Amino acid sequence: MTSVRRALAFSMAERYALIALSLAGNILVARLLTPEEIGLFSVALALIGIAQVLRDFGVGNFLIQERELNDEHIRTAFGFSLVIGAALFVLVFAAAPLAGGFYRDARIVDTIRIGALNFLVLPFCSISVALLRRELQFKRLAAVNLVAALVGFAVTITLALRGFGANGLAIGALAGNLATGAGAWLARSERRVLLPSFGEWRKLLHFGARSSAANVVTSISMDINDLAIGRILGFGPVAMISRAQGLMNLFHRDVMSAVRNVAYPAFARAFRENDDLEARHAHAVAAVTVLAWPFYAFAALHALELLRLLFGPQWDAAAPLVPWFCLAGAAGATCSLVIPLLTARGRIDLATRIDLVIQPIRAVVLVGGVIAFQNMLSFAILFAAFFVLSVPYIYRVKARGQANDLPALFGGLKKSLLVTAACMLPPLLVLLAPQGGGIARLLLSATLCALAWVAAVALFRHPLADEPLFRRALRMLRPGWN
Repeated sequence: MTSVRRALAFSMAERYALIALSLAGNILVARLLTPEEIGLFSVALALIGIAQVLRDFGVGNFLIQERELNDEHIRTAFGFSLVIGAALFVLVFAAAPLAGGFYRDARIVDTIRIGALNFLVLPFCSISVALLRRELQFKRLAAVNLVAALVGFAVTITLALRGFGANGLAIGALAGNLATGAGAWLARSERRVLLPSFGEWRKLLHFGARSSAANVVTSISMDINDLAIGRILGFGPVAMISRAQGLMNLFHRDVMSAVRNVAYPAFARAFRENDDLEARHAHAVAAVTVLAWPFYAFAALHALELLRLLFGPQWDAAAPLVPWFCLAGAAGATCSLVIPLLTARGRIDLATRIDLVIQPIRAVVLVGGVIAFQNMLSFAILFAAFFVLSVPYIYRVKARGQANDLPALFGGLKKSLLVTAACMLPPLLVLLAPQGGGIARLLLSATLCALAWVAAVALFRHPLADEPLFRRALRMLRPGWN
């Protein structure tokens, strides 16, 4: 358990540093580029994202969960990655002009073709990264990701200043992936060069086909939102929704990716050692929600101030959308570790079923809403409603592979809710006070909220209060506390 905590600490430290760097990049890009240019890049990214899922083919997860990993498994994974990556590069590069015709904007062609180069680079990243994750080498992985993020940040901002527009964002992403590939290989303890092979193709195909089926459906269902909005409402609304969703994604995507990066190999190790997976899952959900729910509640209350601080006043139109995306994130936090749990215990069929059912329905509902209502707010409301309604189904499917301990789960969620309610009282009082707005009020509200959160976690004896890291932090704030 100590090794898992240490891995999580490194993963979280890395993620917070990456979030800070990403925020700095977004703040600068939001001021250097127009909403239309950012929206164009988002649409290009969505188009490439569908092919990107095929490129992955579950190779990383296969290497992490394989019980008896050997060189032939690694060589086969590398071979699959190379063949799929090269094929997708040719396909996307050749099809880029079709996207230019569909959106009636030739600029998107070059952006897509630059992004397609990632298919040639990523096979050299994914194998080394997966092996580092399997071994819980998150200290090394954190260093790799931070260096790669700095490279991508420097290239992106430099090109934005030189007027490259959306293409600058695409080139910056490519530079970051190149740095990741080189760094991950250097970070491995065994820097052997293994030739590609297909010796274990049956085993990889069996795992990857099911994993990719779900991932393809998920990617299409998520990316089709940007594609439909870009076609129906234009590139500007795509960027507005992206900025509003970006506040939600600070936790839902950025922080939770750090948690899932550790949770999946940790669940897999616990399963191999016949540990109590459900107890670990219930504890993890409690820890996630006590962090996620206050974050989302605070972001919903201070949506306008946060958007102006981060991106400037040209993004004010995104503020009414933020509370709805935050509601979606709060619902998603309760079940965000179900798929890693099921995959770790070998029930990839159930993990796949969740996405194959939920994602297509969500895509139909959201695209239908955009077509019917022709505005951004209806999209945000439907987005939140679908997240909330999906939670019971996800836990119903989970019960088929891992029995739900509902008393333990609800006990942790109840305490997370109490902590959230307590730490939101100071921000509400600040908002109701007859004083000016701006950064000063935002900082005061955030400071009081953080102090109230620490006190509430200890007062309500939340499961997180027993974590060594929290206890050390509390002793720093209150010397002599045991």
